[in-house]
Amino acid sequence: MKRVNLSLPVIALLTLAGCQSAPVVVSEPIKTFSISPECIEYTLQTDNEMIIGFTPVYFEVNSDKSYSKLDTHMSCVATYLANNSDKELNVQGFTDDKGTVKYNKALAQRRADGLVEFLISLGTSNDQLISTTKVIEDNGVKLTSSERSKTRRVNFSITNKSS
Repeated sequence: MKRVNLSLPVIALLTLAGCQSAPVVVSEPIKTFSISPECIEYTLQTDNEMIIGFTPVYFEVNSDKSYSKLDTHMSCVATYLANNSDKELNVQGFTDDKGTVKYNKALAQRRADGLVEFLISLGTSNDQLISTTKVIEDNGVKLTSSERSKTRRVNFSITNKSS
């Protein structure tokens, strides 16, 4: 009986200690945006379906003209940005390893700038767009024609808007 009497105060103490209220954490509501089915194919997503960018646009040799029609692709990008004013889009132009660095840098910039202008014409805010370039330099590795065609592109990556 004495053993039970000693355990009752311990049980009561543990019960009261467990009754502390946890701090209440108030979080921002999660902003959701549904993307239309025709735009899914143009998005780059993480495993939890967070959009982190859009599929690249590929270009012809020595040209700032795209291989494909861009209306739907760019409309999807513009719609995403219109619905996510807290996001920026880094539009990064690339070239292949043929030609001079100076020529390729200018070509990569024209490719990126052309798509930035296209997005602005669709109503995208200029302050959501960042245009950069990357020249693929000849590093001695011989690329096939197919590999080289994949370097002539513009990539799109999404980041949080800087303050």
